[in-house]
Amino acid sequence: MPDMNDDELTRLRAERDRILAMPGRAAWVKLARLRRTARIFGGNAGVLLTHLNRMQDPAVYLPAVSDQRALEDFLDETERHLHNYVAAAATRVDHFRVFKQTEWPDGSPTGDEYQRRVDQDFKDAPLHNFIVKMRHLILHVRLPVSTTIESWQRGGTLTFQVMLNSADLLAWDGWNTPAREYIEEHGQSINLGDTVSAYTGEIITFDRWTAELFIKDHLEEIESFLEAARQQQERLRQLGLHPDPEDPADARTEGNA
Repeated sequence: MPDMNDDELTRLRAERDRILAMPGRAAWVKLARLRRTARIFGGNAGVLLTHLNRMQDPAVYLPAVSDQRALEDFLDETERHLHNYVAAAATRVDHFRVFKQTEWPDGSPTGDEYQRRVDQDFKDAPLHNFIVKMRHLILHVRLPVSTTIESWQRGGTLTFQVMLNSADLLAWDGWNTPAREYIEEHGQSINLGDTVSAYTGEIITFDRWTAELFIKDHLEEIESFLEAARQQQERLRQLGLHPDPEDPADARTEGNA
Protein backbone atom coordinates (compact mmCIF):
# COMPACT_ATOMS: atom_id res chain seq x y z
CA MET A 1 0.00 0.00 0.00
CA PRO A 2 1.41 3.44 -0.88
CA ASP A 3 2.43 5.72 1.94
CA MET A 4 -0.30 8.22 2.81
CA ASN A 5 -0.48 10.74 5.56
CA ASP A 6 -3.29 10.92 8.07
CA ASP A 7 -4.94 13.85 6.30
CA GLU A 8 -5.18 11.93 3.02
CA LEU A 9 -6.65 8.89 4.76
CA THR A 10 -9.14 11.10 6.58
CA ARG A 11 -10.22 12.72 3.33
CA LEU A 12 -10.66 9.33 1.62
CA ARG A 13 -12.75 8.00 4.48
CA ALA A 14 -14.85 11.15 4.60
CA GLU A 15 -15.53 10.94 0.87
CA ARG A 16 -16.45 7.29 1.16
CA ASP A 17 -18.87 8.09 4.00
CA ARG A 18 -20.37 10.91 1.93
CA ILE A 19 -20.96 8.57 -0.99
CA LEU A 20 -22.55 5.92 1.22
CA ALA A 21 -24.95 8.52 2.59
CA MET A 22 -26.08 9.78 -0.81
CA PRO A 23 -29.79 9.27 -1.62
CA GLY A 24 -28.83 7.80 -4.97
CA ARG A 25 -26.88 5.04 -3.29
CA ALA A 26 -29.97 4.00 -1.30
CA ALA A 27 -32.03 4.00 -4.49
CA TRP A 28 -29.36 1.97 -6.29
CA VAL A 29 -29.37 -0.67 -3.54
CA LYS A 30 -33.16 -0.93 -3.65
CA LEU A 31 -33.04 -1.40 -7.40
CA ALA A 32 -30.35 -4.06 -7.02
CA ARG A 33 -32.46 -5.98 -4.50
CA LEU A 34 -35.48 -5.83 -6.79
CA ARG A 35 -33.41 -7.17 -9.66
CA ARG A 36 -32.05 -9.98 -7.51
CA THR A 37 -35.58 -11.06 -6.68
CA ALA A 38 -36.38 -11.03 -10.40
CA ARG A 39 -33.28 -13.13 -11.06
CA ILE A 40 -34.34 -15.75 -8.52
CA PHE A 41 -37.57 -16.19 -10.44
CA GLY A 42 -35.87 -16.06 -13.84
CA GLY A 43 -33.18 -18.49 -12.73
CA ASN A 44 -35.73 -21.07 -11.65
CA ALA A 45 -37.62 -20.59 -14.92
CA GLY A 46 -34.42 -21.16 -16.88
CA VAL A 47 -33.56 -24.33 -14.98
CA LEU A 48 -37.04 -25.78 -15.50
CA LEU A 49 -37.18 -24.96 -19.21
CA THR A 50 -33.65 -26.27 -19.79
CA HIS A 51 -34.62 -29.50 -18.06
CA LEU A 52 -37.72 -29.87 -20.25
CA ASN A 53 -35.87 -29.00 -23.45
CA ARG A 54 -33.24 -31.68 -22.83
CA MET A 55 -35.80 -34.22 -23.96
CA GLN A 56 -35.85 -32.72 -27.45
CA ASP A 57 -32.42 -34.30 -27.95
CA PRO A 58 -32.84 -37.90 -29.19
CA ALA A 59 -29.65 -38.87 -27.35
CA VAL A 60 -31.39 -37.98 -24.10
CA TYR A 61 -34.94 -38.89 -25.07
CA LEU A 62 -34.45 -42.41 -26.44
CA PRO A 63 -32.67 -43.89 -23.40
CA ALA A 64 -35.22 -42.27 -21.07
CA VAL A 65 -38.37 -43.55 -22.78
CA SER A 66 -36.94 -47.04 -23.13
CA ASP A 67 -36.39 -47.24 -19.37
CA GLN A 68 -39.41 -46.64 -17.15
CA ARG A 69 -37.25 -45.85 -14.15
CA ALA A 70 -35.33 -43.22 -16.13
CA LEU A 71 -38.58 -41.64 -17.28
CA GLU A 72 -39.88 -41.55 -13.71
CA ASP A 73 -36.61 -39.92 -12.62
CA PHE A 74 -37.11 -37.28 -15.31
CA LEU A 75 -40.65 -36.56 -14.12
CA ASP A 76 -39.44 -36.43 -10.50
CA GLU A 77 -36.92 -33.77 -11.50
CA THR A 78 -39.61 -31.96 -13.47
CA GLU A 79 -41.80 -31.68 -10.40
CA ARG A 80 -38.86 -30.61 -8.25
CA HIS A 81 -38.05 -27.79 -10.65
CA LEU A 82 -41.73 -26.88 -10.97
CA HIS A 83 -41.98 -26.68 -7.17
CA ASN A 84 -39.06 -24.25 -7.10
CA TYR A 85 -40.49 -22.24 -9.99
CA VAL A 86 -43.92 -21.62 -8.47
CA ALA A 87 -42.34 -20.92 -5.07
CA ALA A 88 -40.07 -18.32 -6.67
CA ALA A 89 -43.07 -16.84 -8.48
CA ALA A 90 -44.84 -16.30 -5.15
CA THR A 91 -41.70 -14.88 -3.55
CA ARG A 92 -41.44 -12.40 -6.40
CA VAL A 93 -45.08 -11.34 -6.01
CA ASP A 94 -44.59 -10.72 -2.28
CA HIS A 95 -41.32 -8.83 -2.69
CA PHE A 96 -42.74 -6.59 -5.40
CA ARG A 97 -45.85 -5.93 -3.31
CA VAL A 98 -43.74 -4.78 -0.35
CA PHE A 99 -41.56 -2.71 -2.68
CA LYS A 100 -44.62 -0.96 -4.09
CA GLN A 101 -46.08 -0.25 -0.64
CA THR A 102 -42.76 1.18 0.55
CA GLU A 103 -41.80 3.22 -2.49
CA TRP A 104 -45.13 4.15 -4.05
CA PRO A 105 -47.91 4.44 -1.44
CA ASP A 106 -51.53 4.28 -2.51
CA GLY A 107 -52.64 7.63 -3.84
CA SER A 108 -49.22 8.65 -5.16
CA PRO A 109 -49.04 9.21 -8.95
CA THR A 110 -46.47 6.47 -9.50
CA GLY A 111 -48.24 4.13 -7.09
CA ASP A 112 -51.48 4.56 -8.99
CA GLU A 113 -49.73 3.96 -12.31
CA TYR A 114 -48.10 0.82 -10.96
CA GLN A 115 -51.36 -0.53 -9.54
CA ARG A 116 -53.19 0.09 -12.81
CA ARG A 117 -50.58 -1.98 -14.62
CA VAL A 118 -50.81 -4.77 -12.04
CA ASP A 119 -54.59 -4.84 -12.28
CA GLN A 120 -54.48 -4.76 -16.07
CA ASP A 121 -51.88 -7.50 -16.52
CA PHE A 122 -52.45 -9.83 -13.59
CA LYS A 123 -55.47 -9.28 -11.33
CA ASP A 124 -57.97 -11.36 -13.34
CA ALA A 125 -55.52 -12.93 -15.81
CA PRO A 126 -56.14 -16.69 -16.07
CA LEU A 127 -52.45 -17.57 -16.52
CA HIS A 128 -51.24 -15.54 -13.54
CA ASN A 129 -53.96 -16.88 -11.28
CA PHE A 130 -53.21 -20.42 -12.42
CA ILE A 131 -49.53 -20.07 -11.44
CA VAL A 132 -50.37 -18.46 -8.10
CA LYS A 133 -52.92 -21.13 -7.20
CA MET A 134 -50.73 -23.97 -8.45
CA ARG A 135 -48.09 -22.74 -6.02
CA HIS A 136 -50.57 -23.28 -3.18
CA LEU A 137 -51.49 -26.73 -4.51
CA ILE A 138 -47.86 -27.86 -4.84
CA LEU A 139 -46.49 -26.35 -1.63
CA HIS A 140 -49.40 -27.11 0.68
CA VAL A 141 -51.53 -29.91 -0.75
CA ARG A 142 -49.90 -32.29 -3.25
CA LEU A 143 -48.04 -32.55 -6.52
CA PRO A 144 -50.00 -32.47 -9.78
CA VAL A 145 -50.17 -35.52 -12.03
CA SER A 146 -47.79 -35.09 -14.96
CA THR A 147 -47.73 -37.17 -18.13
CA THR A 148 -45.78 -37.02 -21.38
CA ILE A 149 -46.68 -36.82 -25.06
CA GLU A 150 -44.15 -37.81 -27.68
CA SER A 151 -44.34 -37.60 -31.46
CA TRP A 152 -41.83 -38.12 -34.21
CA GLN A 153 -42.50 -37.38 -37.86
CA ARG A 154 -40.37 -39.13 -40.46
CA GLY A 155 -37.79 -36.66 -41.64
CA GLY A 156 -38.97 -34.19 -39.02
CA THR A 157 -38.09 -33.40 -35.46
CA LEU A 158 -38.91 -35.02 -32.16
CA THR A 159 -41.60 -33.43 -30.04
CA PHE A 160 -41.63 -34.31 -26.35
CA GLN A 161 -44.01 -32.50 -24.03
CA VAL A 162 -44.73 -32.73 -20.34
CA MET A 163 -48.44 -32.28 -19.70
CA LEU A 164 -50.41 -31.59 -16.52
CA ASN A 165 -53.62 -33.61 -16.37
CA SER A 166 -56.60 -31.24 -16.29
CA ALA A 167 -59.02 -33.66 -14.59
CA ASP A 168 -56.50 -34.18 -11.80
CA LEU A 169 -56.01 -30.44 -11.39
CA LEU A 170 -59.75 -29.74 -11.34
CA ALA A 171 -60.26 -32.35 -8.61
CA TRP A 172 -58.73 -29.80 -6.24
CA ASP A 173 -61.23 -27.21 -5.01
CA GLY A 174 -58.70 -24.43 -4.38
CA TRP A 175 -58.77 -22.81 -7.82
CA ASN A 176 -60.34 -19.39 -8.22
CA THR A 177 -62.44 -18.56 -11.28
CA PRO A 178 -59.66 -17.22 -13.57
CA ALA A 179 -57.35 -20.16 -12.74
CA ARG A 180 -60.13 -22.68 -13.37
CA GLU A 181 -60.82 -20.97 -16.70
CA TYR A 182 -57.18 -21.43 -17.66
CA ILE A 183 -57.35 -25.16 -16.96
CA GLU A 184 -60.67 -25.68 -18.72
CA GLU A 185 -59.67 -23.77 -21.86
CA HIS A 186 -56.72 -26.14 -22.34
CA GLY A 187 -58.85 -29.25 -22.59
CA GLN A 188 -57.58 -32.55 -21.26
CA SER A 189 -54.09 -31.37 -20.37
CA ILE A 190 -51.87 -28.31 -20.06
CA ASN A 191 -48.50 -28.09 -21.79
CA LEU A 192 -46.10 -27.30 -18.95
CA GLY A 193 -43.31 -25.88 -21.10
CA ASP A 194 -45.63 -23.54 -22.99
CA THR A 195 -47.22 -22.36 -19.75
CA VAL A 196 -43.90 -21.64 -18.05
CA SER A 197 -42.52 -19.88 -21.14
CA ALA A 198 -45.60 -17.67 -21.51
CA TYR A 199 -45.77 -16.67 -17.85
CA THR A 200 -42.03 -16.05 -17.57
CA GLY A 201 -42.13 -13.79 -20.61
CA GLU A 202 -44.96 -11.74 -19.12
CA ILE A 203 -43.15 -11.36 -15.80
CA ILE A 204 -39.85 -10.34 -17.40
CA THR A 205 -41.65 -7.63 -19.38
CA PHE A 206 -43.41 -6.31 -16.26
CA ASP A 207 -40.29 -6.38 -14.09
CA ARG A 208 -38.28 -4.41 -16.64
CA TRP A 209 -41.07 -1.84 -16.77
CA THR A 210 -41.06 -1.61 -12.96
CA ALA A 211 -37.30 -1.05 -12.86
CA GLU A 212 -37.57 1.66 -15.52
CA LEU A 213 -40.37 3.34 -13.55
CA PHE A 214 -38.24 3.36 -10.40
CA ILE A 215 -35.17 4.65 -12.23
CA LYS A 216 -37.22 7.46 -13.75
CA ASP A 217 -38.26 8.57 -10.25
CA HIS A 218 -34.65 8.55 -8.99
CA LEU A 219 -32.61 9.22 -12.12
CA GLU A 220 -30.74 12.32 -10.96
CA GLU A 221 -29.96 10.81 -7.57
CA ILE A 222 -28.68 7.58 -9.09
CA GLU A 223 -26.57 9.37 -11.69
CA SER A 224 -25.01 11.58 -9.01
CA PHE A 225 -24.19 8.56 -6.87
CA LEU A 226 -22.68 6.60 -9.76
CA GLU A 227 -20.53 9.55 -10.82
CA ALA A 228 -19.31 10.14 -7.27
CA ALA A 229 -18.51 6.45 -6.85
CA ARG A 230 -16.68 6.42 -10.19
CA GLN A 231 -14.56 9.39 -9.20
CA GLN A 232 -13.75 7.80 -5.85
CA GLN A 233 -12.67 4.59 -7.53
CA GLU A 234 -10.51 6.51 -9.97
CA ARG A 235 -8.87 8.39 -7.10
CA LEU A 236 -8.09 5.11 -5.33
CA ARG A 237 -6.54 3.69 -8.50
CA GLN A 238 -4.38 6.78 -8.89
CA LEU A 239 -3.14 6.22 -5.37
CA GLY A 240 -2.34 2.61 -6.19
CA LEU A 241 -5.21 1.25 -4.15
CA HIS A 242 -7.75 -1.28 -5.32
CA PRO A 243 -11.39 -0.92 -4.26
CA ASP A 244 -12.86 -3.88 -2.42
CA PRO A 245 -15.27 -5.56 -4.90
CA GLU A 246 -17.74 -5.93 -2.02
CA ASP A 247 -17.48 -2.25 -1.04
CA PRO A 248 -21.04 -0.87 -1.09
CA ALA A 249 -19.65 2.40 -2.45
CA ASP A 250 -18.39 0.53 -5.51
CA ALA A 251 -20.99 1.20 -8.20
CA ARG A 252 -19.89 -1.88 -10.09
CA THR A 253 -21.17 -4.17 -7.35
CA GLU A 254 -24.73 -2.85 -7.39
CA GLY A 255 -24.63 -2.13 -11.09
CA ASN A 256 -24.33 -5.83 -11.84
CA ALA A 257 -27.58 -6.57 -10.07
